[in-house]
Amino acid sequence: MKKLSIIILLLFSISNAFSQPTIPNISKTKFQIGDQVVYSFSLPLEKTNELSTYMLTEKKDTLEIIKQTIDTTKRNGNEFLDVKFYFTSFVEGKHKIINQNGRSFEYEVTSYPIDTTSFEIKDIKANIKEPFIIKEIMPIIIWILIAFGLIALTYFLYKFWKKYRKINIKEVFIKPKPILPAHEIALNALEQLRLKRLIENNRIKEYYSEISEILRIYLDDRFSIIAIEMTTQEILTQIKGIEFNNEISFKLLKEVLEYSDLVKFAKYTPTSHLSEKCMQNAIEFVNSTKLIIENKEKEVKND
Repeated sequence: MKKLSIIILLLFSISNAFSQPTIPNISKTKFQIGDQVVYSFSLPLEKTNELSTYMLTEKKDTLEIIKQTIDTTKRNGNEFLDVKFYFTSFVEGKHKIINQNGRSFEYEVTSYPIDTTSFEIKDIKANIKEPFIIKEIMPIIIWILIAFGLIALTYFLYKFWKKYRKINIKEVFIKPKPILPAHEIALNALEQLRLKRLIENNRIKEYYSEISEILRIYLDDRFSIIAIEMTTQEILTQIKGIEFNNEISFKLLKEVLEYSDLVKFAKYTPTSHLSEKCMQNAIEFVNSTKLIIENKEKEVKND
């Protein structure tokens, strides 16, 4: 019974010994300036609360910590934290490091040995000047020329755009057609709309949208009213402010625009007779408000 107790106590002591922290140590006690030295220790996982007591603090005057690693390992059935500090020193002489629990480690830093008999000290010579070669700066010259070319191209493109920005780009390269008077453009557009036969194909909304747009463009060309961006009421108000004295023509325009709004926005379905009447009203409005130039020129010639 006594022998069994001794064996159990021995096994417990061995098991406890395996689970104790390892003594911190350093890999070198003497090394040259700039060499790396490792300060390491192991700690059982169940004693991680004691980790701070073994940690190493940096002394900026003699010690420089490069990096720190912490790994988990398993030995003899127990798990440990293996902690390593990699440090170096650039100050020659004997120094001492101390961890958090007060344990100190002495080390010596030595300089590199220099054999003054194996080399000869010579005077410092100036840098050798190599001959200038145009090939070396050729890429710079090319890039400068490209930069100037791009600046010049940008300038001429800007001037070109500024000159022709209000002209269709095709008109720059193609001989432009003679500009027609506003009423001829409107009458031609109305005739093209009539030939589409949208009413017969039950495309009523499209028909009234186009007839309204033609009249708005005509008002812009003829009276300089930006009618495309205006509501019907705004157009009619604007018309009254430009000495539009023809009351009959005003009613023709008002009727066409208001019916167009009813079809487009109120889903109104007009009769084919009313649609034809709107076309006639639009044509009559254009004819009654067109700017007559040719007749005046003929009258002057006749006089």
